[in-house]
Order: sequence, then structure tokens, then C-alpha cells
Amino acid sequence: MLVYVDDLIVAGKSLAGVKAVKLAVSETFDVHDMAEVKNSIGIKVTRDRKARTITLGNPGLTAALLEAFGMEMATPNKTPMASGVKLAKTGKDLLPEGNRYAALAGSLLYLSTMTRPDISFAVGVMSRFMSFSEQAQLRAAMGVLRYLCGTTRLKVMYGSSKPLQGYVDADWAGDVDGRRSTTGFIFTVNGGPVAWASKRQSAMATSTAEAEYVAAAMATKEALWLGKLLGVLGVDGQAVPMGEYNQPCLALINNPEATGRTKLVDVVYHMVREYQTREEVAFYFLPSAEMPADGHTKPLPSPAFTAFRDAIGVGPVLRGVDMAQL
Repeated sequence: MLVYVDDLIVAGKSLAGVKAVKLAVSETFDVHDMAEVKNSIGIKVTRDRKARTITLGNPGLTAALLEAFGMEMATPNKTPMASGVKLAKTGKDLLPEGNRYAALAGSLLYLSTMTRPDISFAVGVMSRFMSFSEQAQLRAAMGVLRYLCGTTRLKVMYGSSKPLQGYVDADWAGDVDGRRSTTGFIFTVNGGPVAWASKRQSAMATSTAEAEYVAAAMATKEALWLGKLLGVLGVDGQAVPMGEYNQPCLALINNPEATGRTKLVDVVYHMVREYQTREEVAFYFLPSAEMPADGHTKPLPSPAFTAFRDAIGVGPVLRGVDMAQL
């Protein structure tokens, strides 16, 4: 049972079980049964029982956001953030007090955590400048809106029988201001994304391998939680496959012997080795060109971004237009 304030969604293996739960709740609380879920906290739910698919999207919320900032008729961008863009605090062209940057960033952050993993990296970067925003950051935020203008009806779909699968990546020292690295990971179930993140790491990594290792530890924690959740839902537990392209990182995960370099890594991150040994996660090599988490660590050029979006199960595009053909 999913609870959000006073909204509840009940799922079960049988309709009789769902009805029994509803009845039990109604005996204690005053409830209004809305039948099969169609909308919840701004998410539009579409279920095709014949095709055995469920799609989730935020077309109404996206359209309202574009209208609120006067961008509903803007020329669409192909990507949320142009390849090569590096935002930093320069102290120049500061936005005046009372600007709407924080409100815009907050709205985009909500959208990115609901059904739009494709904007996760761009919004994550924007969120670093909530209290110190400049014209450059505002232009980047407007670029995300331009991307959304052409992709209002993008959605995520679940419909295959694929088990839980994870992908993890890191961008070493990509943050201009503090030279900290960015962790990116995404997990999919039944062909659609269920958990994702684009986060700046809390400490500075001294190498690409260390940045990837820290990212792997963060993703492992998420994998363990998701595995336990699926177990509660009756899905047989197995080692969660985790795609990782950095060979030195994979060597660190599979080799328990410490070296002079690995002694610099905080002990807390070595938990990934333990869970690999216990076969609760299974890291394997995945070429960089096939890494779905790449789009959560850096802005990508249009062709690579389109491939990333397809790989994480986001589509189709508004008005039947394929952004790759624009």
C-alpha cells in the first residue's frame, strides 16, 4: 500500500485481496474509493491489460510548468543541457532578489524524481545553485524547459519480464567549483526505470577508479534496498546484476587486497566488496558506449542522449515527433 498524505494506492496479487485491504481501511477511516488508479500526485497512470503494460507520465504537470514560466511555445531543445556545458559560481551577473530560479529548480527536481530520469543530471546541476544563482544558471534552467517543451508526453513504460538490473557510472572531478565527482546510477525492472540518481559525491576522489568505486558503493546500497523491497512483493531474490565499465574499479571490487592507492579510500565504501562476495550484487563489465547511467553524470550530445533515453525506457515523444530526427 503506497501512502502519500491522504492518498492511498493498493496493489495485490488478486482483486479479492485488494478489496479486503480497502474494506479494512474503510472500517477505521472515512475513505472515498476512486477505483482503478488513473492519476496520483500528478502522475498519469495508463494500464493496458491486453498488452500487459503500465505507463507513467506527467504531461499535465509538465504543461503547467511550461505555462507558469511562459515557455509553452518555446523552440524545443534536443537535450536538457548542451554537451560540454560547465556551470560554476563566478560571482558575476547575479540574479536579483525575488527571482524565480529556486522555484523553477524545485519544480524541475520534483519532475525529475517522478517520471523524468532523462533530465536528472541537468536538474541535479541546477540544484547546486539554489542560493547563489547567476544568469548562466538561469539560461541552463530555461534550456531544460525548452527540452520539456518538445517532450511533454514522454513517459516510462513497464511491460517486459526483465528482473532488477542496475547500472552505475561516475564523472571524475567534473564539478568545476569543488572538483568533486558525480555519481550516476539507474535501476530498471520489467523494462522501465524504478530508481535513479545523479549526485555530487561528498568527498573528493583522487582518481577515476576511486570515483567509480565510490559510485559503486552508493549504487550497491540502492540495490540492496530494492532487492529487499522486491522480496516483500514476492519476487525471488537473486544477485542484482550491476553494469560498470571501469576496469580498475571492477578490480577493486573483486580484489580484497589493499594497496597504497586503496588505503586512501574511506572504509565505508569497501562494503561493496562484501556484498559482491555474498552474491547480493554482481558487478560485471559493460562497455562505456552501452552504459545507460552515462547520461546521469554529464551532458551528452544529441545522438548519445537519444540512445541514453531509449536505454532507460523513456518515450514516446510529444506530437509523434522523434527528437533524433529534428
